[in-house]
Amino acid sequence: MLILSGLLSSQAAMALAEVKANTIVNKSTITLGDLLDNLEFGHDIWVMNSPAPGQKTSVSTRYLASLTRQHDVYWQNSRGVSQITVTRKGKSIKHAQLEHLIVQELTSQNLSDRKNGINFNNKNALIYLPEDSAVEDISVEKFTFHQKTGKFSAVLSVPTDDGAYKNAMVTGRTHAISQVPTLRRQVPPGQEITALDIGWTSIPTLRIGRNIIRTKTQLIGMTPRRGVTLSAPIKLSDLKKPNIIDRGTRVSIVFRSGKINLTATGKAIEDGGRGDIIRVMNSKSHKTIEAMVTGPGQVQVLTGYNNIAQLQ
Repeated sequence: MLILSGLLSSQAAMALAEVKANTIVNKSTITLGDLLDNLEFGHDIWVMNSPAPGQKTSVSTRYLASLTRQHDVYWQNSRGVSQITVTRKGKSIKHAQLEHLIVQELTSQNLSDRKNGINFNNKNALIYLPEDSAVEDISVEKFTFHQKTGKFSAVLSVPTDDGAYKNAMVTGRTHAISQVPTLRRQVPPGQEITALDIGWTSIPTLRIGRNIIRTKTQLIGMTPRRGVTLSAPIKLSDLKKPNIIDRGTRVSIVFRSGKINLTATGKAIEDGGRGDIIRVMNSKSHKTIEAMVTGPGQVQVLTGYNNIAQLQ
């Protein structure tokens, strides 16, 4: 009789459920069956709600022991697990990834030509989807737009992992968008920018200050003063005309006014690109005058009696 009792006790010990260290769920609740291996009964006993799809939570074995005693469920913890990590299948997307839905609504209301940029009030807020769902499964149930302020709100229909749908709301504001020329490849300082180097980037119109380049003609023939970030708006102060006269080099100084044509030899005191006004020194008189760079090694004196005297 004693031997039989020991055998039954041994078999019961072998049949005890074992706590898991990690588990994955694909539903909105966590049950005992998710946390224990080899569980004979009580699989559907509720433990707690699941985290959002794509997120994790933990269940302490102390809490699990308290819960299972209430239901006469016995288990063992041979690996000494203190916290069971529970991961829920799914994915998360940010509000910023829903811009196309808002644009579609604006287009359907013939508003996309006026204001076609989107700012979400909380662009990093998350919406959770089941593992087998995608952004394309989200639809707009209700859309409100205020023309004066550009503010919008959208009630979205979002799929859940039990095949149903729930509502989520996103809010934000529209803004006007403009195209500005940008560099599509890195142009080193000193090298001229050509039409092939130029692309276009969309930015909010309100961000275009007076110093921002707006046309291709403002870029072509210029050179960066320093490295310019690709596909980013370019400031006028980021550019200069390529030097065709270097400081200290010999230059031909020309003066033309009516029938008067004078030339002299001089030295550039400053660097200059075509059209720049630089200081040059007459080699004979050692007088310094201002002249406009007209070509490699050539400058033209600005009209004025003082300049004529200094040239002579």
